[in-house]
Amino acid sequence: MSQSKHKYYLLALAYLLAGLIDCSVLPKGTWFSPLNLQLGIAVAGLLLMGPKAILYCIPGAICYGLELATPTLWLAATVALLNLAQALCVFSLMPLFVSEGEFKINDSHRLLLAGPIYSNVLFASIFISLVQFVIHQPLLLQNWLMVWLAQSLSLLIIIPGIYAVLSDKELLNANWIIELTLIITVVAAGSILLLQGHNVYALEFAYLMFPLFVWSSLRLGQIANSAIALVILLVVSSQYIGETNSIVHTVRLLFLLAIALQTSIFLTASRRENQRAINGARLAGKIFQHASEGILLTDANAKIIAINPAFEKITGFQSRDAIGKTSRIFGRQQGQLSVLQSNQLASLHQIGHWEGEVQDWRKGGGAYPAWLSMSAVRDEYNQITNYVAVFSDYTTRKESEQKMRHLAQHDALTGLLNRSGLHEALGQTLTRASTKCRSFALLFIDLDRFKTINDTLGHDVGDELLKVVAQRLQGNVKQFDTVARLGGDEFTVLLENVIHNEQIIQVAERILLALGEVYQVGEHELFVTGSIGISLYPHDAGQAAQLMKNADIAMYRAKEMGKNTYQFYSVDMNIAHQMSHLNLENALRFALERQQLQLWYQPQFDLKSGQLAGLECLIRWQHPQLGLISPLEFIPLAEENGLIIPIGDWVLNEACQCVQRWRQQGFVVPQIAVNLSVRQFRPELLLTQVTQALQNSGLPAQVLELEVTESLIMTRINEAVAILQQLKQLGVKVAIDDFGTGYSSLSQLKNLPLDTLKIDRSFIEGIPEHADDVVIAETIVILAKKLGLNVVAEGVETQAQMQILREMGCACAQGYFYSKPLSALDMEKMLISMTQQVSEVY
Repeated sequence: MSQSKHKYYLLALAYLLAGLIDCSVLPKGTWFSPLNLQLGIAVAGLLLMGPKAILYCIPGAICYGLELATPTLWLAATVALLNLAQALCVFSLMPLFVSEGEFKINDSHRLLLAGPIYSNVLFASIFISLVQFVIHQPLLLQNWLMVWLAQSLSLLIIIPGIYAVLSDKELLNANWIIELTLIITVVAAGSILLLQGHNVYALEFAYLMFPLFVWSSLRLGQIANSAIALVILLVVSSQYIGETNSIVHTVRLLFLLAIALQTSIFLTASRRENQRAINGARLAGKIFQHASEGILLTDANAKIIAINPAFEKITGFQSRDAIGKTSRIFGRQQGQLSVLQSNQLASLHQIGHWEGEVQDWRKGGGAYPAWLSMSAVRDEYNQITNYVAVFSDYTTRKESEQKMRHLAQHDALTGLLNRSGLHEALGQTLTRASTKCRSFALLFIDLDRFKTINDTLGHDVGDELLKVVAQRLQGNVKQFDTVARLGGDEFTVLLENVIHNEQIIQVAERILLALGEVYQVGEHELFVTGSIGISLYPHDAGQAAQLMKNADIAMYRAKEMGKNTYQFYSVDMNIAHQMSHLNLENALRFALERQQLQLWYQPQFDLKSGQLAGLECLIRWQHPQLGLISPLEFIPLAEENGLIIPIGDWVLNEACQCVQRWRQQGFVVPQIAVNLSVRQFRPELLLTQVTQALQNSGLPAQVLELEVTESLIMTRINEAVAILQQLKQLGVKVAIDDFGTGYSSLSQLKNLPLDTLKIDRSFIEGIPEHADDVVIAETIVILAKKLGLNVVAEGVETQAQMQILREMGCACAQGYFYSKPLSALDMEKMLISMTQQVSEVY
């Protein structure tokens, strides 16, 4: 038989025996008993073994029902069901009961609420009503009280007692058993003597119970409480069945017992939790005293109130030196906090914790690195009352880290920086140069004929030669210049703060001269020279990898020039620093797949109201190496190789989804304009792409405006008219982009199903200085009005341009005067700002 099955069968037996005991104290001709042990057993089983335990209580419930209600079978079944339902009800009302295995004050609260206050009131009422329906019983209130008290005492005695047995096994020693036996003897004898005769001395009974329960709670714990209560309950029940006490007196006694028992439960749980807190404080004190890390405790004003021995050992400061002083962690320097201290305090107030490396000082004045962890302690009102800081001397670990870092970034043979160290140094140099707008030079040095020496005389001679080369390189540059060995016979020199090329030439010639001198390695006199390639920042490249590549290219050119010379990098050496047409095409094929394409948005504003009239989406390519690539560079290539079709489809879908998301968030975006390419402008393809984009995003068709160039429409006028009409049937708006740069005729223009003309920026740039541009722009506005079309001016950069266009009657404008193109994130921030401004107005 498995262990789990054994537990279930034990529960079934206990429940059956409890039912038999309950029936044994039931006076003849009555339905109500002061004993109901079954309920406590069933609920305890459910709490310990889960809902499945109720199935093993069914036989006992049936036996109890038959014993109580024979020969009425339906009544017996009803009683059995009520008993089981009540146990399930109490179980369901006690979530998280005894979550940590020990009976606590919160658990006793839940037990009191779920059992006596809720479930028992309900089911006692149901049971009394059922009995009154079948057989009329006198003393209805007294019977209800006895049933309710019997159920409540069952829960209060059995459940805490069982949990106490499971969690307090270590208490069950010989002395504990002797003391429990004594107290139970006193309880049993005293209860029997006091309850003899019909006149019950309730006050004397209370005087007996309460001191004994207090004694039990403080000395023996909850197991003893439950045992004492069970003895008293059995005595009271035996007196009731013997008709020594009336039901009224029995109810009084049960009520007194319930009060005493609940008080003892609270007292025991409180004592346990207090003892746990005391033990925790003792343990914390021991940890505080014996911890190897320094610990200090301050008040809310950073005044030190306690330190541990490790603090004294690490810092050299004794308690008398530190207690009452403001901690250096928060001490002000020249009347104000440092940036680090401000960050520490901000983190402590926001998240309650800060951790990191700091510089600390010992009593003698010596500095040392420390790893510091600080926490804020808050009271019940969420106010900071203390700060706790734990720190350790970081010197050994720091030295170890620095040693490992040095080994990782330096060449073991020469002691110079290796490739990894050079990359870090080059990155730092780039940062300084870009911040201070300075130039620097990277020299790539390769030894000539070194391979021959290494192969002929051996690696030992070659290694010694490399050491001498490293020394000569370091001896011919400034202290703050960087020398590195990349591997083999390749070296680099990093020259900072270069003002003119003559400085670089002097260094390069000095290095070549030093390298060309004779090398005495053992018994060998050796001669090697060097070839140097030079790349300049920012003239040749702006990134570390490209600078290295360009210097390498220049070095090979120096070798081609006869070796033992230097060469500056130039574009005509190699076009590898620029991506070729083929490379660009290959990269573009992966750009969409690798999510390198982005949509940026430029807002359009109504010239009369100043409100947002719409957005135009513009594509950008964020290449991981080349950075942000203009569409002028890759759109023509995409048109040429057909990649524009999937790119155009992505632009449509992304723009529609993004704008619809903003609209759903409550932002007002009246319109989104999307540019179409020549390759997209095909009947079946374009209609399919537009329809799917609108369906996938849920964007209303009237919000989408498609822009086509004037030249595209005029070269395919008949096909264009058919396509534009189909787009209009979908509800989509159509605009001619860059109007005025093509060769539109008025007769053709009036037949096109258009909504908007966009004046090309080339006509806006000359306003107001050039009268011709003013006339052309005004003519386009007048023409558009006659045809019932909207007009948008592109490239508006000054207030004067905006005012003249508004006076002309131009409807909308876009350009740097209002906003440059923005990423989706920045555009959303602008929409939020505009929404807040509108809210403040209204």
